[in-house]
Amino acid sequence: MIKGDQSTTRALNRRLVLNCLRRAGGLSRVEIAAMTGLSPAAVTGVTAELINEGMLVEGKGMQSTGGRKPIPLNIDYQQHWSIGFKLMADRVEGTLTDLSTRPIGTCKVPLSSHEPEAVAAAVESGVAMLQKENANSRKLVGIGVAMPGLIDVNRGICLEFHDFGWTNVPVAELIAARISVPVWVENDVNAFAIAQQLFGYGRTHGSALVLVISAGVGAALIFNGQIHRGARFAAGEIGFVRPDREGGATSDRLSWNRRLSESGIIRGWQELRDGESGDDLRAAAESGDPIALAYLSKIGREIGERLVGMVDLVDPDVVVIGGEAVRFGKALIDPLARAVKENSFGSPPPLEVDWDNNVWLRGASALAIQKFFDFESAAGHQRKLAS
Repeated sequence: MIKGDQSTTRALNRRLVLNCLRRAGGLSRVEIAAMTGLSPAAVTGVTAELINEGMLVEGKGMQSTGGRKPIPLNIDYQQHWSIGFKLMADRVEGTLTDLSTRPIGTCKVPLSSHEPEAVAAAVESGVAMLQKENANSRKLVGIGVAMPGLIDVNRGICLEFHDFGWTNVPVAELIAARISVPVWVENDVNAFAIAQQLFGYGRTHGSALVLVISAGVGAALIFNGQIHRGARFAAGEIGFVRPDREGGATSDRLSWNRRLSESGIIRGWQELRDGESGDDLRAAAESGDPIALAYLSKIGREIGERLVGMVDLVDPDVVVIGGEAVRFGKALIDPLARAVKENSFGSPPPLEVDWDNNVWLRGASALAIQKFFDFESAAGHQRKLAS
């Protein structure tokens, strides 16, 4: 086994402690040592550093059978901020959050064009707007940008985004040149999955399958607590519309996006009910309209039957459903869940639904937060050595 130097060891120990507290929280030093395998002396040294840096706070002493009461430690999520942006067709939407992704402020900035520089300028305006409206001494740790397409997260490059005509666009570099904080770019569905892994339904699980039903349909996979992006950063791109041999789009029967995305669901409803909107479909389902209920049941079952194949392939600890389509409620989700249960090999994993429907912005902010925790673990000790 190759041993690292003392600085590397301390950095790894910081990461272990921070991630342990992020997942469990409210742990004493003894409990941290037991969960991480670190020695009590190592835990004491690392936690002392993190408390001095404002990363950790001590709580009140816990119940003890005798002797000194153990003191719980928690990450001080409120002392640092992150900003997440979602790239839309005509605007960028942003949210300012603390390190738990609790929203503090939001903004919307229209795009003057789909040119990369126009997008970077819109993000810069959004950052200025959020910081002006929420000015105080908290430190901004980074910016996360969630967008459709194939994203090389290591280099912050959009490899391909058909809607904007982008190929190999250095998104992170363009934004970072305008704003003096780290910038991270990620596929929007992966960003949502990261939020689930950090603070949502995937928090206590090693693996998760995430399905987002929005303007398109996308999936994300978490293995051993990490996003699986694939060799080409294309893992989970189940909704991508491929051209057929005659040059047209993939048939509706095969395409997730055409029929089973939120826009596809609304389009099918409009064909049934002469142009009624998605809000009309939701209201009709909530009022018990038999046509709306039957329609959503059919869509939900088809999504569930398709989802079963992915569940049986990867066998995750948990399945998480999110996206704008969850607003159609149990009329869509219950048939989906039944289809998974009836068709899975053996007992399927638990299926959880993120009903809040704020997936994109929290996910983008969580992207920067995850990177902050990773880099804070490694870089914090280097800052101490240099001071």
